[in-house]
Amino acid sequence: MNRKKYSASDYNKAEAFQDATKFFIIYEGTVKEPNYFQAFNESFLNRKSAYVHHILEANTGIIGNTPLKLKERAELFIKNPPTDINITPSKEDKFRFILDVDKHPKIQIEELKTYCDSLFDANLYISNYCFEVWLWAHFKNFEDITSVKSSEMKTELGTLNLNHFPFCFMNINLINDAINKSEKADTDKNNYFPAAKSTKVYLLIKELLEHSILNEEVKNPEII
Repeated sequence: MNRKKYSASDYNKAEAFQDATKFFIIYEGTVKEPNYFQAFNESFLNRKSAYVHHILEANTGIIGNTPLKLKERAELFIKNPPTDINITPSKEDKFRFILDVDKHPKIQIEELKTYCDSLFDANLYISNYCFEVWLWAHFKNFEDITSVKSSEMKTELGTLNLNHFPFCFMNINLINDAINKSEKADTDKNNYFPAAKSTKVYLLIKELLEHSILNEEVKNPEII
């Protein structure tokens, strides 16, 4: 039976294969986001093809959830990777930032985006109002959201009475439904900043699913 949630000690335990594509993900959140992506990592990714590595407050010592703190956390990790990890980042690796709009000054978000653009392969995925908007899309339509700010959205997600987070979201049909809803809601795909009650996280999920074990089953139908 799946555990209800992960603890910090569960992240980054397994060793990635040398040739696997490494996604280094930097989060604003400390619980929901890493829990979701760790479950996704274990549920869908072929470790020989790709691997999610979490860059957290705990393994960098950079405390805080502002856009500039995420930038600082990534800079330190790249310059001085923790000695207790089994993989070392290289310039070819993918760095992915996940951010809520919240009350962050726009100038800080812009600085983080500029930093992403300066890296070899990096992207910033913003949810407006917060990551819970992406989670909401697994079960409900964006039009059903009544919240007008991040704190309300977190409470509203709780009204869905979902059990066993994050595993209740680890269903490919739910994930594909959330992707489709998010893609339709993304009316300005050239803008990295999403409209209210929408999210750009679907772009990262689509990228990760390219390395899914489900894709291998399609390509090799003889494999059961």
